[in-house]
Amino acid sequence: MNHDQASVSSKTQEDFDQITQQIRALQSSQDELSRSIRNLQVRAARIQNQKAAVSRIPSDVLSMIFEECRQLNPQWSGVLFHLHQSPVEVRLSHVSSHWREVALTSPSLWSSIHYPFAHKEDSLMEYLKRSNGSLLDVYIGPWRQHPQIERVLTNIILPHLPRFRQLVLDAVSREALASLLPTFRDVSAPALTRLRVMCRGPMSTAGPIASEKLFTKGVPLLSDVRLDSIAVILPKTEAKTLHFCPPLGPPFPLTREKLFRAVSAFPSLRRLHVKSAIELNIATPVPLIRLPSLRELVVHGLAVSTGIRIFDVISTPNIESLYLVDMNCSAICAIHRFMTRSYPDAFQSLRVLRYIRCEFSEDMDIHFLRATPGISQLLIPIDKTNYLMRMLVNSDKQAAIHGCAPLWPELRTVTLHTSGYCAQVVGAGGVPDDEPSPTMNLLQELVTGRKMLGRPLSKLCFKGPNAGPFANEFHWGLNRTKHFVPTEVIFCQIPALSQDGGQEYDWAVIAEAYGMQLRQFLQQVQGIRQQLVTILPPNFSYQQLRRRVDGPA
Repeated sequence: MNHDQASVSSKTQEDFDQITQQIRALQSSQDELSRSIRNLQVRAARIQNQKAAVSRIPSDVLSMIFEECRQLNPQWSGVLFHLHQSPVEVRLSHVSSHWREVALTSPSLWSSIHYPFAHKEDSLMEYLKRSNGSLLDVYIGPWRQHPQIERVLTNIILPHLPRFRQLVLDAVSREALASLLPTFRDVSAPALTRLRVMCRGPMSTAGPIASEKLFTKGVPLLSDVRLDSIAVILPKTEAKTLHFCPPLGPPFPLTREKLFRAVSAFPSLRRLHVKSAIELNIATPVPLIRLPSLRELVVHGLAVSTGIRIFDVISTPNIESLYLVDMNCSAICAIHRFMTRSYPDAFQSLRVLRYIRCEFSEDMDIHFLRATPGISQLLIPIDKTNYLMRMLVNSDKQAAIHGCAPLWPELRTVTLHTSGYCAQVVGAGGVPDDEPSPTMNLLQELVTGRKMLGRPLSKLCFKGPNAGPFANEFHWGLNRTKHFVPTEVIFCQIPALSQDGGQEYDWAVIAEAYGMQLRQFLQQVQGIRQQLVTILPPNFSYQQLRRRVDGPA
C-alpha cells in the first residue's frame, strides 16, 4: 500500500514539474512574441511618422527651428527648473529619435548656461559637453557665497572661459559681489563680446560699491558693457557701448575717480548711458573724461541728483544724439547753459534731442537754439507750460519778421509725449465743443510758421495713452487754417514711452527679466517656508521630502 502511494506521489510530482516547465516555456514564448510585437509596432510607428510632413524637414532646417524655440522665452528657464519643468531644448530632444539626434548634434542649442539655479552640477557638465566647443552665453547668479557653488565655478565653469560670448554676473549683495568679481580678475576672455554686472540684492553697508579689475589678461572683442553703479576696471578695449545702471533701493553714487578709471578703458566709445548717481564732492581733482568718438549720450536725472553737472565730468563735443530723462528744470537749465557757452566749439554735430519726462523753466535762453543749429529730430513732453515750444515759435516769428532762416533750420521731425495733456471736451465727429486750447494754438503756430519760413516739418508724431484724442483735436484746429502736415499716432502706456529714452529690448533686458522673475519666485518660496515653520516639526527636512516625492513609486 505504501509502495503504491509513493508511486502515485512520484508521478504527480513529475506531472507537476512537466506542467510547470511547459508554462515557463509558453511564458518565454509569450515574452518573445511581446517583444517582437513591440519591435514591429515601433518600426510601424517610425514608418508612419516618416510619412508626416514634419518628419521630412531637413535636419539643418529643424536645427534652426529648435534654435528659434530656445530664443522665444529664455528668461523663464530658471523658474521652470524650480517647477520641475525641463527647458525647451530638453523637451525637444524627447519628442522622437530623429529630433533627439538633431538636438544632440546642434551645439548652439546647449550654449546657454544658467548657474547655480537652472543647472546643477550634473546638468551643467552635460550642457558643456553637448555645446561641443560652441560659444557660450553664461548667467551666473543670483550669486551667494557657498563653498560648493564656488568649487563648481572654479573647477567646471572657468576652464571654458575662452568660449564665453556673453557673461552676466548677478550678485545678491555687495559682499557677494565682492567675492565673485576677483574670480574673473587675472584671466582673459578672447571671445567675450557682452558683459553685464548686476548687484540687485539688499545693501547692508553704505557708500560706493568697491571697484574691481576684470580680465587683466585681455578681452579684445568686448563691445557692450552694462554695469550697476560699479566701476569695473577693464583693460583698453574697443567696446562701443557702456551703461551705468542704478541698483535697486537707495542710490549709491559712483565716485569721480572710479568713474574716470572705468570709462578711460573705452577710448572708442560711441554710446554712453549714465543712469547712476555721480558723487559731487571730491577730495582730489579728477581729469575731465574726454570722449571724442561718442555719438549717443543718455543722461538720467538720478545721475545729476547730487547736484553735479554732467558736462563737468565728461567732454562729448561730437555727439549726435542727446537724451535727457527725468530731469528737473534746474538740471535742464545747467545743461542748456553749458551747451550755449560751448558754441561754436562743441555740439555742432547734434542732430537728435530728446526730453523724456523733463521740466522746463520760464527763463529759457534763446541762445541755446543758436548753439545747436543741426537739430533735425526733437522729442518733448506736452505740459501746461510748453516753454521750449513757445521759445521755438517766438524765434520763428522773429525770423519771419527779419526775413532770415529759423534758428533750427534743419528741424523736420517733432515727437510729442501727450500723457501730460488734458484734452478739450470733444463732441460728435471729433470736433471740440469750444475753441482750441493754448497748447493746440501753439502747436499749430509751429507748423504754419515753419511752412511760411520754407522749412516745413516732415512729420509730427503723437505718443501716449491719449495720443488719439490729442491728434483729433490737433487736426480739427489745423484744418481750420487750411494747412497740412504728415502725422503719426502711437497709442502706448506711459512705461512704454521710456523706450524713447534709449531703453531697448535687448540681451541685457532679457538678463534683468530673468533675474527679476527668479528673485520673485525665490521670495515666494521663502514666504511659504516661513509660514510652514509654525506647523512643521523641528526636525523636518525639505531635502528628504523632495527625495520622497521624486523617488520611484
